[in-house]
Amino acid sequence: MIQHVVIWKLVDLSEAERTAALDRFDTELRALVGVVPGLVSVALNPDVRDVDSNFDVVLISIHESREALATYQPHPAHVAVATWWGSLVAQRGAVDSEI
Repeated sequence: MIQHVVIWKLVDLSEAERTAALDRFDTELRALVGVVPGLVSVALNPDVRDVDSNFDVVLISIHESREALATYQPHPAHVAVATWWGSLVAQRGAVDSEI
């Protein structure tokens, strides 16, 4: 199993815009389970502290294998979600690890 962890700092958004974007992103990411082969689970969580040095949101997805993660990245359903989300991102970081 592979754990894919991504963190983002978002562009400047109003609280309402941020909440709406996170809700939409969460819904669309969860919908990928059962659509993208090998994607086991998805969890999206906003940062709970108001600390400038923290990132704003974290994604933790679990994939059956490295090959499944490689399939997830270019999958059209994932690309569709990532494309609109990317316009809200100021910074991104990621770590993939075996679990």
